[in-house]
Amino acid sequence: MEKDNNQTESFREPKLEFSEEVSTNIIEDLKKIPKGTSGFVVIKGPNVGEKFFLTNDEVAIGRSPESGIFLDDITVSRQHAILEKTEKGFKLIDTGSLNGTYVNGDRAESTLLQNGDRIQIGKYVFLFFKL
Repeated sequence: MEKDNNQTESFREPKLEFSEEVSTNIIEDLKKIPKGTSGFVVIKGPNVGEKFFLTNDEVAIGRSPESGIFLDDITVSRQHAILEKTEKGFKLIDTGSLNGTYVNGDRAESTLLQNGDRIQIGKYVFLFFKL
């Protein structure tokens, strides 16, 4: 719990803890997003800087073209994970993927996302934001 609080606070500070991982362009783009918005931004891998805004109660993530967040990577399962909106925020649920879903470096089956969490699925690394 302590670790998550530190990461959340670092996202709000002018000097971001992950500033070496995230380009200044991405940080500036995030500052322009309206409050109340949640989503992912790609910080490593293909399409760095691409944003996915979470506007639905459930979003599929995977290699299937029908996924709400389509990841064109052979190490990503066709139906890799699901993002589910709950009363407490967004929950990331791995749907039994072969290579796993990682949140802040730890393999995660189901976890409630916090602002500033890093999610790795295949060769993609995302930063979760909740403004």
